[in-house]
Amino acid sequence: MRKLTALVVLIAAIPISASAETFSACWTERVFDPVRLVETQVTVCRIAGGDVVEYADDSSVPSTLYPNLGTDLTGQCWYYTSAPTDYVILVQFGDGSAEIGFDTDPGVPGGIIAIGPTLPRCTSEPVPAADPRADAWEYVMAYIHDPPAPDLSPAPGHGVTGMETYVGVEVPADHDATLSSGATSLDVEIDVSAVIVRWGDGTDSTYPPTDEVLIGYPDGSATHVYEHKAEHDITVEYDWTARWRVSGGSWEFLPVPNTTTSLAYPVAEVVSRLDG
Repeated sequence: MRKLTALVVLIAAIPISASAETFSACWTERVFDPVRLVETQVTVCRIAGGDVVEYADDSSVPSTLYPNLGTDLTGQCWYYTSAPTDYVILVQFGDGSAEIGFDTDPGVPGGIIAIGPTLPRCTSEPVPAADPRADAWEYVMAYIHDPPAPDLSPAPGHGVTGMETYVGVEVPADHDATLSSGATSLDVEIDVSAVIVRWGDGTDSTYPPTDEVLIGYPDGSATHVYEHKAEHDITVEYDWTARWRVSGGSWEFLPVPNTTTSLAYPVAEVVSRLDG
């Protein structure tokens, strides 16, 4: 059974009077009081880009403070910063340790979930933990790298008006992963939700990402008939859907750009004639 006394429940920030100062981190240290001849705890803050200042306690810091995660000389810990975060203190104990939550959707009540074991308060200047959103984005963008490699039939240079042109393309399989982001565990899901073909004559087609549709000539259904002789550029796009969440929380979508490939596709015209 925990012997420490819970002091605070669900603290998003310590509201203090506004100040011109911005604090990158505030942690606690034990110092010797030469007047009272005792050791006491103080709050030490790094002014963003500047000096280190000592305060009697957290409430003496002239700024609104928000919890954040980091690593100090002893390992993973939590600390305060004046930059807003998505972390909240669910429960804080008498020794300064706390159970930390992550607000998966700050605009919607009830989106706060616990993210791990109880963390101690940082007792030396911390290095900030990774941002879960940034980690999810980095992973997704590293995974989404190969553009489509379409197969055209007839091949470029052999397209003819009035005949079907087929596009075949292999679609990446759905992908999911669990990542570690500091003290936080993340779930990531990535898939191609559609394949878009821009035929180059003003016609765009969107296809489901299935082999039956995108298998190409002769059984696929991603086809187009050109009506006029011209120099066209066929562009094939993977329309990606990527989402992430702190494990156990609600999903958040990432605005992932489509990956594209363009191929020059001249279309000739077959003209029939009668030889006399």
